[in-house]
Amino acid sequence: MKHFIDELRRRHVLRFAVAYLAGAWLLVQVLETLFPIFGIQETRIRWVVMALAAGFVPALALAWAFAWTPEGIRKESDAGLDTRLQSAGSRRADRVVIVVLAVAVGYFAFDKFVLDADHGRRAGSATTGPVSIAVMPFLDLSEGQDQAYFADGMSEELMNLLARIPELRVASRTSSFSYKGKDVGVAEIAQALNVSHVLEGSVRKAGDQVRVTVQLIDAADGYHILSETYDRRDGNALHIQDEIARNTVESLRLRVLGGVPQVEATDPRAHVLYLRGLYLERQGSQETMEQAVALFEEALAIDPDYAAAWVALSVVYGNQTADGLRSEVDGYTLSRHAALEALKIDPANAAAYDRLCWIARVYDADLSAAAAHCSRALELNPASDITIGHAAVLTQSLGRLDEAIALHEYTVSRAPADSRASYNLALAYYFADRLDDAERTIRKVLVMSPDYYSAWYRLGTILLLQGRSEEAREAFAKEADEEFRVKGRAMAAFALGEEVEARAALAELETRWGEEWPSEVAHVYAYRGEKDAAFEWLEKDYEIAGAAGWGEWRLMRDWDNLRGDPRWQEFLHKVGVSDEQLAAIRFEVKIPGAATTL
Repeated sequence: MKHFIDELRRRHVLRFAVAYLAGAWLLVQVLETLFPIFGIQETRIRWVVMALAAGFVPALALAWAFAWTPEGIRKESDAGLDTRLQSAGSRRADRVVIVVLAVAVGYFAFDKFVLDADHGRRAGSATTGPVSIAVMPFLDLSEGQDQAYFADGMSEELMNLLARIPELRVASRTSSFSYKGKDVGVAEIAQALNVSHVLEGSVRKAGDQVRVTVQLIDAADGYHILSETYDRRDGNALHIQDEIARNTVESLRLRVLGGVPQVEATDPRAHVLYLRGLYLERQGSQETMEQAVALFEEALAIDPDYAAAWVALSVVYGNQTADGLRSEVDGYTLSRHAALEALKIDPANAAAYDRLCWIARVYDADLSAAAAHCSRALELNPASDITIGHAAVLTQSLGRLDEAIALHEYTVSRAPADSRASYNLALAYYFADRLDDAERTIRKVLVMSPDYYSAWYRLGTILLLQGRSEEAREAFAKEADEEFRVKGRAMAAFALGEEVEARAALAELETRWGEEWPSEVAHVYAYRGEKDAAFEWLEKDYEIAGAAGWGEWRLMRDWDNLRGDPRWQEFLHKVGVSDEQLAAIRFEVKIPGAATTL
């Protein structure tokens, strides 16, 4: 063995191996820089690495068989006889190794301490994660201040376009729009939303002239890496959105497989009606939602193949139904029809599948179908905050609380200013008996939205479970919804031993809301431990409302006194959410950026 090692040294094989490895590493580093410049996909670097690895052993064999002498490359058998040539070859090999190593070390130092440091200063939080961006609500600078729908729609459409890029993390609409009308600096916004870049802009429209101005800002130093003005005579926002998205991606220097996503093509008149409809629907009143329906229908009269307008129509029908403005049969039938029309036009429309998921879960009581629709939506758009939020609730309804909490926490991290996302997380903590986390999170919701529907009631239920009954009564008293307020008073009085008050509140609950919401009365009886009465009211609820919603309702802690009763699993099996039935439903979700599925 010693003789073999001595022979390797004499023939300079070891020197050559060191030089080969250093040179290969240097080549890979240089190509990683050059490939993007020439539009070559970075994945091609793998082929270079494989080729260099495959060539390592043959290269050593050539180093063994041949020698590099002042007279050129000669066979080792010839060069080995001449000690003068051996010595000269050794010195030359040493110089080659030293030069290659010096270049490699120099490049490493420059890349590590100069390029990386500069990138760290400029990219902020993106140095340890994907490039991230917040698209802020555009300002309406029109003279009449009547283009808010156009400005908001422009911002939202850009968010949706950029969110299709896997390499780009886009802050949610709720988070970005929470800063609308507020005088807050870019650095503060970026820090609050955990993004490295901010895209802001303005819209000015006069007659048939529209001007859109945008700035893409590096949050780390406030540097404008993109500042453009787009002028159009026909007001066609579709082309402007495509240009802004393309220029933004190019400015961020993302390598996007398949190119920059493009907005759905439609008639400009239909698109303007669609944007106006979105703006009104977001306001959430009965009047504005009816106006939104009319605008979406008018847009579809112009372009019946406008898939985005069909999805928007599905959303507003569903929201009207949830708010009691349409009957369930009418509202959900219309919502389903609109989503299916969108899929006829665009079979890969993720938002339409998301709507079908929501309908299957809340109306059809078919969690298996909901899982199939949600899986398809995530396959088509894995980074959709809305779909991931729905996936979190669906996972929760399947009884997989740890996984649901992980998804809710991800959603909140993407939308820290979204009260609904935080409320859903608080509810998941409550279901999982993580009461301290539930209390902390629901109080955060109340700071952001003091009048958030049912938030004070939910805080009261958490405090009851913690044994803080007097505090719970105070929380219930602050609840805006009267039915929840009376229900909470009945439970708090019972916990405090005030039976007369508890019975009076329960009687009021039965009289005023028992026919419409039997499950609410059942909750109180279950909390009191009166099981027969609780199951009697549960049967009434099933007769009126059917099986919808029980995937999540079964987790309510008000039912804890019923869980050991055989009638509980019998009832859950009847509504399709027994432990056995839920375990048979397959549903996997991968958090964007995570290594494994949940």
